[in-house]
Amino acid sequence: MAPIRLGFIGLSSSGWASSNLAPPLFQPSLSSKYHVVAVSTSNPDSAAESAKKYSELGSKATGRDIKVKAYHGSAEHISADSDVDMVAVSIKTMLHKEAALKVIEAGKDLFLEWPAGKNAKETEELYEAAKKKGIKSLIGTQFRFSSFAREVKSIVNSGKIGRVLSTSLFLSYTHDSPAWGKYNIPGHSYLVKADNGAGMLDIGAGHALEMFQYVLGPIASLSSTTYNPYPETIILDQDFSPTREKISQDIPTQASASGLLQNHAVFSLHVQSGVAKDAIKFMWLIDGEEGNIRVEDKTRPFFQTDPDVFLNGHKVEFEKEEDQYARVRRAWDAFANGRIGEYTSLEDALKNRRVVDAIKESAITGRKITLQ
Repeated sequence: MAPIRLGFIGLSSSGWASSNLAPPLFQPSLSSKYHVVAVSTSNPDSAAESAKKYSELGSKATGRDIKVKAYHGSAEHISADSDVDMVAVSIKTMLHKEAALKVIEAGKDLFLEWPAGKNAKETEELYEAAKKKGIKSLIGTQFRFSSFAREVKSIVNSGKIGRVLSTSLFLSYTHDSPAWGKYNIPGHSYLVKADNGAGMLDIGAGHALEMFQYVLGPIASLSSTTYNPYPETIILDQDFSPTREKISQDIPTQASASGLLQNHAVFSLHVQSGVAKDAIKFMWLIDGEEGNIRVEDKTRPFFQTDPDVFLNGHKVEFEKEEDQYARVRRAWDAFANGRIGEYTSLEDALKNRRVVDAIKESAITGRKITLQ
């Protein structure tokens, strides 16, 4: 099978894409399935620097002379390249729709980092456009590929706890992982503005909910409450020490939701940010007719969590993450090998985005929301 020739929008020499999404592509398990052949950044200097870096990495990984092309500005340029089969988009949320539509219009397959648009309306536009064009999509919600989620799904599907009756998911972002809440860092200032669609509910809860529903099934209805005790957030310096600078924050930093899954199990969700460092980071309880599952991580923030799993109070032994790229690597591999239903598509992303938006709507209107 010929490798997928990948163009990458937002792949600079530093940042989320370079530190989390791209490294597995240059490892032996994926370097024969993907070749990064083009990059696009915001300006010509960063594009040239990035192209040089990934030319060297690609050549080393494949044993071939790889020359990565450098683009900058509009996503239209890299998308139109006839040497590119698929385009990955990892940029700020408010830019997702415009860039992804250019990729879809060019008829290229698409990787798009979650949350796949500022809201469900934008995600739906992307989904409909991709469906009409007949392109395949991969969305960056890698937590369904985590070792713990796979183990929990296996236990649930095995019937060991019987019919699932209820489940509770608890997630905390503490002061030592500043993004939303009391503290923030300059590069993340856009995350605290509701109009950008990149708040705690959009990104943090969105990732958790996608994994949650992959394991237990879709949410059918919900009611929610949200609150923001931090109308201003304090900017940290490069040493993560508080400065005197503050910026306004209009996103919820406390959110709870409850309702029913499609299988009639009762669920509850509580996501919070801006709490003390020693708060429990992650807790997930699943109760069935014949047993229960507890998943917990008291120390690591959600995006780094590698929790323990307990079945009926007994710790379950399973293969943990072999390295920090395991989840992303599994997602890339599932797409390359055509394992539809295993990886998140735009259709899956739209369903999940509607849940996130329903939590916001219910909190504003005070109404119960029924999801289709």
